[in-house]
Amino acid sequence: MRIKETVLWGILAIALFLGVRPAWVAAQEAGFPDKPVTILVPFGPGGIIDLGSRIISDSLSKELKVPVIVENRAGGAGLVGTNAFLGRKPDGYTLLAASGAAVISAVQLSKTPPFDPRKDLLPVAYLADAPCAMSVAKNTPFNSFNEFLLHAKSNPGKLRGAIASLGGETHIMFESIVRDAKIESKLVPYPAIGGLITAVLGGHLDWWCGTMPVAMPYHKSGDMRTLLLTRRAPELPGVPSGADVGLPSISVNVWMGLFSHPKTPKAVYDRLVPAVSKVVKDPEVSKKFSETGFGVAYKAPSEFSKLIDDQWGIYAKVIKEANIKVD
Repeated sequence: MRIKETVLWGILAIALFLGVRPAWVAAQEAGFPDKPVTILVPFGPGGIIDLGSRIISDSLSKELKVPVIVENRAGGAGLVGTNAFLGRKPDGYTLLAASGAAVISAVQLSKTPPFDPRKDLLPVAYLADAPCAMSVAKNTPFNSFNEFLLHAKSNPGKLRGAIASLGGETHIMFESIVRDAKIESKLVPYPAIGGLITAVLGGHLDWWCGTMPVAMPYHKSGDMRTLLLTRRAPELPGVPSGADVGLPSISVNVWMGLFSHPKTPKAVYDRLVPAVSKVVKDPEVSKKFSETGFGVAYKAPSEFSKLIDDQWGIYAKVIKEANIKVD
């Protein structure tokens, strides 16, 4: 009996080595999924990627007819969770929900980059995005971005600006404004958005860069004024984009995408892609995303892959020229 088992295992090993898939493996892949699927979020609960993942998980569960669970693995600006994802079995039962901050800037700022998103992550879908926003405190005299620039150029180094995501999309926006508009400003990095908002409301900061979903309520209440967006948004029709003010480089939005492991079997990947596409195009899902401030902006895997390639170059250029470092 042991001899027969040894022979069978030997045949299986040779088959796998030669790329021949046993019938039972192919059958399992064809029946995907037959157990719960996990969406791994490399950030803590309550953040915008976490909220988006929970919206997707509910609808994807109905489409795949299995439970879809959200798992949070925060740390290292997204690197801890992404590394954990890459260590999982590449069978399609674990997906990664991430942003540009997690899979592009965090990698570029790492002294020992643990992965390269251009080859180590397999795009499933670009799901949604939102503009980054540059806003000013209520007590400042600026009512337009041009007024802000005139004051900044007349008072070099005196303005105090802030971000709450070192190396992230909002940091890229901040540095792009400083570099391309040729102004000088102090930068105060905050570990979390709550402390930054408190400082702005208290009059301790002049301007800050964040995401539109965070800035919009304060703009509408009159507690702050949003003067610039990375792209036009119908929610704030009077606020110009970077391109509108002659600074087209100010264009990086905060986005959410879904990835699979690069070694995911083709049959499984071919089941996931249309399922996610169908879910994200559902009007009810779009409505739920809009309530978080995100707008559904589906891109197929090939488009998503190109976007990552393009943004890799944009982030690298700004990080190098602004000498951004994270200790």
